[in-house]
Parts: sequence; structure tokens; C-alpha cells
Amino acid sequence: MKKSTLTTLLLSATLFSCNSQTNVYYLHGSFKDTSGSMVYLICSGKVIDSVKVDDKNHFSFHGDATFPQLAYVANAPSTREATQSCQVVLEPGMLTMFPLEDMDEYYVHGSKSNDLMTEMARKSLELTRYYESHEGQEGIIDEVEGKWNDYLEQNARKHTDKIFGLACLKELAYEQDPAVTRKMLDKFTTDVRKSELWKSLDERNVKMLATSAGHKYMEFSQADAYGNVIASKDVLAAPGVKYVLIDFWASWCGPCMREVPFLKETYSKYFGKGFQILGVSLDRAKEPWQKAIVENQMNWVHVSDLKYWDNAVAKQYGINSIPANFLVDAGTGMIVATNLRGKELEKKIVELLK
Repeated sequence: MKKSTLTTLLLSATLFSCNSQTNVYYLHGSFKDTSGSMVYLICSGKVIDSVKVDDKNHFSFHGDATFPQLAYVANAPSTREATQSCQVVLEPGMLTMFPLEDMDEYYVHGSKSNDLMTEMARKSLELTRYYESHEGQEGIIDEVEGKWNDYLEQNARKHTDKIFGLACLKELAYEQDPAVTRKMLDKFTTDVRKSELWKSLDERNVKMLATSAGHKYMEFSQADAYGNVIASKDVLAAPGVKYVLIDFWASWCGPCMREVPFLKETYSKYFGKGFQILGVSLDRAKEPWQKAIVENQMNWVHVSDLKYWDNAVAKQYGINSIPANFLVDAGTGMIVATNLRGKELEKKIVELLK
């Protein structure tokens, strides 16, 4: 350990031990090649603190941790713009950033939740390497996803008194039944429920419950690739249309593009029998969006406001992960299924069109 780093840590440790306020965090770290630049502490998308990096690439933050918060340290005022970032739980203690093994990713130790978050990162890395060593084997994706989801659920249920448990639920909730997520959210302790993460998950869950199967879909309008405004109600009301899949995707999203062959197959077979797709893209620029549509022959209806994750319809539907979709009965406007992947989509359409 360099002398300057050791001196900083010892000084901060002394300050921490002598401080009468125990609900304080001290976070120390370094990013590569950031000397003289600014580093930002971001919580719920907002910068809550910023510091200048010293000539050894080191920086430190400290602040109130009466209620724990999930935050990010980043070398830009937005995590989307950052080239280096680190997730951290702001809770009382001496917190230190470090790189995970040989990866250009950073993690934090020094408190229970942060140590558990690091264990979660190692578990993710372990499963990623397992997948890579078995890639191509039948069922390997389902096996790895199953192990990962089991790990997340076990820890989300076990650690209801920690932000770590909530972070596990955040990952799990992307595809989990929102009614199950609701029950799990309500089991967290009062302190955790005061965190911005719990509030954001609660808000998103309310939207997801409103757009789950058995609820009426929410109408919207957005422009297509040629600037024409398309209203969802008009797509549903088109002659002969019985079911519409509202599909959230983006040209930059690998998993989304892997779903395209299944969408194309179902569309080609059942378009003439009453099936339509209304794609809502989270792209940022028109060119890659249009290129993906043309090159992949995605010959259904497409709209976007080209605002990335700030897409108005995505926010309306509480979309935090793509691909995501909602199958709507055009006659009633009711959502009959959500997140149909692969062959599940065709299977559902066949069932409904009988």
C-alpha cells in the first residue's frame, strides 16, 4: 500500500473513532487516470456530492448515513456518461473502494451491506464464467438464470434489514411477478423503507401492478421513424387486429435483438389472423433505430421519442429493463400476458386465436 493511501486511511480512521456522530460514512477510493478531475457521488440519479481527485488518483467522501442509501461513485455527473463507476451503500463505517480481481470494475468493503454486495458481484462473476465454459450446451442459459434468481431471492428474503437485500430484490423485480415483489417490498424494515431505492422500487412496482395481466393497458402516442405520430388506440382499432404486442426494445440491446427472430416468426404467421406488434424503442438516435428495423426486416409498427431510458412511454409503463412486452386484447384493451419471450409468444398467440 502506498504511503499516501495509508496516511489517508489512518487519518480517516482516527476521525471516525473520535467522532461523536456514529451515523457517518467515510468513503475512500481511486479511479484510473483521473488525477485533477472531478468525481461525483450520485443517488437516485442526482449528484449529492462531488470532490476533486488528487495527484495520486485518490479521493474521499464523507456524510450522513442516518438512513442507508444505494449510491454510485462516478467520473461523470451521470452514471450513463461515466466511463468508471462504483456502486456503494452509504451506511456508517470506513468504506474503501477496490477493483474486483482482474476486472475494470470497482466494489466497496467496510460495512455489512457493502461486503455482501461484493459477494454478490463475485457470485455473478462465478456464474458468468460457468456459462462461458458451458456455452452452447442445451439449457445452459436457463440453468444459469435459475441459479442467479435463486441466489437473489434467497438474499432478498433473508436481508430485509439491509440495503443489500433491497439491491437483490431490485435485480429480481425486473421479471418477477409484481404481486410477489409487492409482498417482499413490504417486509423491509422501517430504516430501509426510508431509502431512495425502496421509494423508487415502490413507485415502479405500483406502475407494474397497474400494467400486469388483468389490467387495462395505458394509452400513448409517439412518433414513428418518419415523424408521423402514432396513437396506440389507433393500432388496436385497426381492422382485423385482435391482439397487439407492445414491445419495448432498442437497437443497442443484445437481448432485445436476440428476441427479433421469434417476433418475426410469430408476426409472419399470425399477422393475417389478427396479431400486430407495436414496438417502442429506447434508442437515442434515429439512424441506428431505422437501420435495425430495415436490416432485420421488422415490418411492424414502430415508435420512439429517441430519449433512451427517459422515453416517455417507458416511464409511463415503469420500464427499467428491456426487452419487456405487454400483450393486449384489442377488443377490450386488457393486458392478457406480459414478458413473453422466445417460443412463449407464439404459444400464447396460438392459444388465444383458437
